[in-house]
Amino acid sequence: MPWEVLHEPAEDSGSETADRYEYQYQVVARHCCDLGIGDLLWILCEWHTDYILAFSGGRYALVSVKHRELSQGHWTLRRLCDDGALATLYARWRECRKPYQTRLATNAALDRDSARLAKACAEREMATLRGFARDLWENLECTTEEEALEFLASLRIEHELPPRKYIRAHNIENHVRPMLARTQGQRFDGPTVYDAIVDVVRQAARAVNNDQGHAWVLSTSDGLNSSTLLEQDLRKRLIDEERIAARLRQIPFNGPALLQSDTQRDSAGESRLAKKLRRGGIGETGIHSARRTRRSWATFAAQYSAPLPHEDDLVDDLTTRVLHEAGLAEADAWSETSYGRKMLSLLNERLRPENIGVPHEVHVDRLHLLGLVYQLTDECKVWWSPEFDVDADGEEAS
Repeated sequence: MPWEVLHEPAEDSGSETADRYEYQYQVVARHCCDLGIGDLLWILCEWHTDYILAFSGGRYALVSVKHRELSQGHWTLRRLCDDGALATLYARWRECRKPYQTRLATNAALDRDSARLAKACAEREMATLRGFARDLWENLECTTEEEALEFLASLRIEHELPPRKYIRAHNIENHVRPMLARTQGQRFDGPTVYDAIVDVVRQAARAVNNDQGHAWVLSTSDGLNSSTLLEQDLRKRLIDEERIAARLRQIPFNGPALLQSDTQRDSAGESRLAKKLRRGGIGETGIHSARRTRRSWATFAAQYSAPLPHEDDLVDDLTTRVLHEAGLAEADAWSETSYGRKMLSLLNERLRPENIGVPHEVHVDRLHLLGLVYQLTDECKVWWSPEFDVDADGEEAS
């Protein structure tokens, strides 16, 4: 860890008010999903700023997180310097001997001038930044315009974070699920993994590590001297790939989703399913099996459905694949009367995860796929006989 960040911060009130920073913890959680795949080495929470990102090559970035409610309006340049804490970020940048980057992460939109500043910072438009340095150096409490320019050249403004209400769902979909896709064979669901990661961040921000014992500190001769205590404090606040992996290993092993027991009574939807299957020539045993299998699919779908509408939604992808196979089976089994028995036999042979391109990290049983067929049957997207009026009286008995 570089000397520049080892010294104790000028003030450290973050852990005292950590209960108010759940949003900040979730912002940090995004980075935890990137540990070990790029040049990000570790994250240090509540030290000098809200957190520090360390990269290979001795580079690190000081990050400040600011959440604004919609009622508070856009960021202006003045608000960025005051409420946005750019002046404080500048002071920390100087204390830490001017690291290569500083960041302001926020969910709030920028007004025109603030957006120009963010663009100039991102693209290092030095001529534009020089103008901002001339206008803002006093508001930033810089010693000179040149130092203000140097600071702004290090600054990046990330202003498209999701608001507090949606950040959990956004992070699960855009950070946790890709991480799980990279760890082939890991049988964890996204929400459980995400909550575990946020808990690690929460512990680090509060300078707590429940996975490590502390008795040895008091048993050493220098256990209470300032350098040892400082080292312990830093260690508790630091998050690296191993700390995240250790926490994820504590999550109970999650194998394939179990098939659901028949604990629910018949519903109107299941009655429609029964009518269609019966018209297709499926007997009562097959209908009872279809009801149970359909419920198993519902359990599986609840586990794997994306929390936000997304083009890579697994459930939507499986629905497309299974509906395609059902259409092929119907074409092969078609007759002018009922063709359900032959169609069911064909689907039972064809609907296997390896046959329809299900990703290998998704642990789905072939009966879950058949349950999806029955769900689509209830939605009138799959038929087992020529179409008929399902709601007509007497169909149940026909």
